[in-house]
Amino acid sequence: MPAKVRIPPHLAIAHVLFIDVVGYSKLLVAEQRAVVEELNRLVRESQQFRKCEAGGKLIRIPAGDGMALVFFESPEQPAQCAVEIAKALKNHPQIRLRMGMHSGPVDEVKDVNNRANVAGVGINMAQRVMACGDAGHILVSKRVAEDLAQDRYWQSHLHDLGEIELKHGVKFGVVSLYDNDFGNPELPEKIKQAKREQAAAARAGAVARRRRAVYGRFARFGCTTDGGFLDWPVSNAKARKFRCFTFAQKYRRASLHESEQGRRERIFC
Repeated sequence: MPAKVRIPPHLAIAHVLFIDVVGYSKLLVAEQRAVVEELNRLVRESQQFRKCEAGGKLIRIPAGDGMALVFFESPEQPAQCAVEIAKALKNHPQIRLRMGMHSGPVDEVKDVNNRANVAGVGINMAQRVMACGDAGHILVSKRVAEDLAQDRYWQSHLHDLGEIELKHGVKFGVVSLYDNDFGNPELPEKIKQAKREQAAAARAGAVARRRRAVYGRFARFGCTTDGGFLDWPVSNAKARKFRCFTFAQKYRRASLHESEQGRRERIFC
């Protein structure tokens, strides 16, 4: 008799807003308490928060120096809530927030205090998107941005930041949500660093390809591989451009039973 497939009864697509206080760990204990209390008050006073809470369509999850707000009806709900919170923070410059949003599957569970909680990719990815930002940023995943872009109002406030590599080599599209009254138009530092690393890797790859091309050209000219040194007049434009005054190429690996690590050929260009 075939085994029955268990379908999780609480699996749903959630729209998660993850909020984090930047620089929280550097504050004194009294300052941390004051910031958290004020943040909680501002969030509870958000119109979108009150509306969804009254309808029983909101799960609140404390997260130390921040929180996760889990909505279940529309990606516009966390976006609108984030905008309302960002505007309210203009009068509270001591509270520096970064926010991230993602839509994905979650499973409703009970925490150790028997209160409603969620687990799953949806909330994990929202936290990772948020972690890409700096103070003032409202970042959304590419998936959320594509949904919000169907509305002309949100479309004008979405600014694509490209892809960033998260944990385990997963590449993820990130979009910044900002306007004159909310959000941060600056490129997040983590994304700047990722772009620099990608550019460096691309340059290294181009250099390696040019080196292989130059060496391949010499090999076709009949250079020997018996060790020693060769003086060879270079007319290859690629070699001159690369300014390869000394080019070393490992051409042979030693046998597993040999102690030598291989031999090198040097070509003076």
